[in-house]
Amino acid sequence: MLRLRSSIFRVVFFIWGTLSCILWSPMLYLPGVPRSWHAAFQTSWSRSVRFWLRVIQNLRMDVRGAEHISGTPVIYAMKHQSMLDTFIMHSILEDPAFIMKAELLKVPLYGRVCEKVGNITIDRDMGMKSMKKMLTQSRVEVEDGRSVIIFPEGSRALPGEKHPYLSGIFGIYKYLKVPVVPIAVNTGLYWPKNDHMKSGTFVIEFLPPIAPGLKKDEFMTQLETAIEGACDILLKESRK
Repeated sequence: MLRLRSSIFRVVFFIWGTLSCILWSPMLYLPGVPRSWHAAFQTSWSRSVRFWLRVIQNLRMDVRGAEHISGTPVIYAMKHQSMLDTFIMHSILEDPAFIMKAELLKVPLYGRVCEKVGNITIDRDMGMKSMKKMLTQSRVEVEDGRSVIIFPEGSRALPGEKHPYLSGIFGIYKYLKVPVVPIAVNTGLYWPKNDHMKSGTFVIEFLPPIAPGLKKDEFMTQLETAIEGACDILLKESRK
């Protein structure tokens, strides 16, 4: 039954995502459409996917540590385990800016939405030049009142798996001089990359913020310890 539900949801997810982008596509090319409209579209789409997750997959979301969601711009450093992580935050936070791989802008329509909504791109092949561009874009978004979301490992990890935390997270922390709010997840248990989806409740947990001004080693240790420790606890809870 779970495999059937998973297959049905993935088909609906693909069709619904494609149809939504097609219906919104005129707005992507008309001049003068406010960025806020594209952000509202992205938020609505994220909420609609949560609806399909509940109805088809019987999969719900539990947000913990909501008291750590900031009313002023911060950096959210999020563990990345699942495709869920790439869009679910739009239904939790108000108009965040994701730091994302530049090649995703090449995805038809979806890439155009990401561009119009004001996400921040990084091209690893361009090295420091891309890093400087990312920092500049991040400052623009923060000064405009938006928080920034980054995956500090740079790639998706399986539940219980840890990749090296990249120095880019410290670079943006040092440059922007705003707090970093770590985020732990167990999404990979429910929407894994190469397996059928599961029913239940996935968790997005906001952890206490890390104040600006720390040295690199202290900051990286605090960040990694907080995220990985919380993820390990979520993993144990889910497997009981």
